[in-house]
Amino acid sequence: MIERLKIRDAMESILAHNAARVISHNDADGLTAAGILCHALLRLGKRFHTTIISQLDRGFADRLNADHHEGMLTVFCDMGSGHSDIITEVVGDVLVIDHHTPTGDLACPHVNPHLVGIDGAFELSASGAVYAVAKGLSSENIDLSGLAMAGAIGDKQLMIGANADILTDGVQNKIISVKKGIRIGDGDVSDILEQNIDLYLDITGDAAKVSEFLDEVGVSGSGRLSELAEPQLRKLATALVLKLLQRSSPDVIENLIGDVYTLRCEVIPNVDDFVSCLHACSRLNDPGLALSLCLRDPAGVPHARRAAVDYQRTLVREMKAAEPSILHGDHIKYLMLDDAEGTGIIASTVTGFLYPDQPCIVLNHSDGKIKISARGTKYQVASGLDLAEVLRIASESAGGRGGGHSIASGAAIPKGAADAFISTADSLVGAQLGGEPR
Repeated sequence: MIERLKIRDAMESILAHNAARVISHNDADGLTAAGILCHALLRLGKRFHTTIISQLDRGFADRLNADHHEGMLTVFCDMGSGHSDIITEVVGDVLVIDHHTPTGDLACPHVNPHLVGIDGAFELSASGAVYAVAKGLSSENIDLSGLAMAGAIGDKQLMIGANADILTDGVQNKIISVKKGIRIGDGDVSDILEQNIDLYLDITGDAAKVSEFLDEVGVSGSGRLSELAEPQLRKLATALVLKLLQRSSPDVIENLIGDVYTLRCEVIPNVDDFVSCLHACSRLNDPGLALSLCLRDPAGVPHARRAAVDYQRTLVREMKAAEPSILHGDHIKYLMLDDAEGTGIIASTVTGFLYPDQPCIVLNHSDGKIKISARGTKYQVASGLDLAEVLRIASESAGGRGGGHSIASGAAIPKGAADAFISTADSLVGAQLGGEPR
């Protein structure tokens, strides 16, 4: 399916320039997309300069134009498809490689799975689209398939469609290995259960409760998860699923037990640990360290692993503190926070582990504006939810802008516009899902 992507114009544009300015998003997908492109450019002997940003706006475009060098190609990764008005103002030759729902028309070369009937929310991430371009440039770049897989997993995508093609590339060329297991990273079992926000249970954040749980299950908490004998691994998996069945979404349960991917060419082999490190480094304002991991520099691995542990602990504390403040709309759950970390992860945790019946929207007062993250579930999307449309319309009605995917989206609005935004978003979700107020 990945062969359906229209990459010829992108390849020709890259080959026609001696230097590139790479602009990419600061999450795991954006970072791995940038990493893949940087590897490809380096192997072509092209000069490049990479900038990792959290949001594309006119202010950034103005700064980019002020620093423009004649003859340089500007490549936007994991952003741009929903910002045609901004992209058209960027000086010089531009290339966009993205997987968000396109809005408006782009005159520049534009690679996006949605343009060829591939679902960019579930079947191909930005890193996968960049990988397709890199592979088109040279078969040598198949070794970058592991980075593309990390980006897809960082965006909670499924290994179907075009993603399955990339996985096949990796497995057949011994770049990726696969085995069945519990998909929560690797490390001491007790530490993972206590600190991992991606498995938010009633024991998370409480060492005593974790120890009691493991004693009841009959699993040692001092050994590494990857070293558990098969009977212990089976007992732990069963016990975790039983806990999740009490209140979690089917998405979470489906994702817990399954294929565990080892990336043979990357400096952090376990894909879930790799993604956690990328997210942590970025959120702790060290995207340079995150990008260095994607460029396969082992020097930063110890620091990145420490950052991931610290960040996970911070997220667990924030989630515990925020849980009593969850507000109940007619069709959504929402939170009003101040200078919070990982709002997207908090939104995912609420709808994944606490209230799977409704999508969650987190509004975070930060930097003089309100930044918004919204998350749903696959079941909600199948029932008609489109958070990209909800956040685009609701944010514009409140004087801001937003967009993204049907299952996960983001926005920014002015201070003081929260109530108007929530009212519109709640109504839009209700219309999409056809539900009665709760």
